[in-house]
Amino acid sequence: MNITESQSSRAASHLVHLPRIHIVGDIVKKPGTSLGPRRIHDYELLYFPDGTRSVYRVEGEAYVLQEPSFIVTRPGEYHAYEYDPQQPARHLFIHFGFPENAGTEAALPLLAPSGPSCIPLDEELPVGMMKQIMHIAHAHTDRMQSRGSSLLWSLLTEISGHLFDEPLTTPANRIPPQIVKALDYIDKHLGEAISVEMLARRIGWSHEHFSRSFVQYMGRTPRDAIIQRRIERACQLLLYEEHSIKEVAFAVGFSDENYFSRVFKAVKGLTASQYRKKYYNPMYRDLVPVKESESLYPVNRILYNIGAGEG
Repeated sequence: MNITESQSSRAASHLVHLPRIHIVGDIVKKPGTSLGPRRIHDYELLYFPDGTRSVYRVEGEAYVLQEPSFIVTRPGEYHAYEYDPQQPARHLFIHFGFPENAGTEAALPLLAPSGPSCIPLDEELPVGMMKQIMHIAHAHTDRMQSRGSSLLWSLLTEISGHLFDEPLTTPANRIPPQIVKALDYIDKHLGEAISVEMLARRIGWSHEHFSRSFVQYMGRTPRDAIIQRRIERACQLLLYEEHSIKEVAFAVGFSDENYFSRVFKAVKGLTASQYRKKYYNPMYRDLVPVKESESLYPVNRILYNIGAGEG
């Protein structure tokens, strides 16, 4: 059976309320140029990949695009662009609407009249989605509505999630890169001697500033964090490897097995042997211990199981 692009698009839109894409482009404006003021009849999503002194003005508000950002313009909004006066300004844009599903946009708070206009965001996934839509528009024009529209819906949902889902950390408490670097060093050198003084030197901060900032952003001292991460790695080794307790202790930086045992019980409430006996599962035999900072979520566990409480 031969299904046309329009038939496929209509079927998909009916099922998942996909937006319909009107115009797609990727352009670089000359320094000092501008666009508008104007009003448009549909939605426009833009991505400015470079931080510049370009300014987006909408309904009396002005946003200087000093960092990579997404821009959302809603139908009827009075807006204008003043591009960087000294360097070219590139932006990717998509015009779209919901002609077959009036009111569908209400499902996305991003598109609400009171929603944000400028969203600083440079994460790989949404940026990659935006660029993939550009690629589809160029290389697979006949699939723009079936592929591009579903990808656009996912992109809008992802940006909405970034804005409105409860964050693990607020922007004000986002961990500075120096502390991330220190944590990464700890994870890579758990089997070695690590001092707070050495960590501070490695990131270029004084011992006092590093310790104070670490407590501010991590909620514990650097020394406590080192111990915690050593014990967490020890837990993985106890479950995923067949090392003795002494070997596990040495592998995570403890030179004294008795001291390791005391610290482990203080942190976990169980001895290392009791922990292994209580939590060991044969499926763990094929798993590899990982360091904390390798992922935004804990690895080596089932993260979601619809059969475990959700129907």
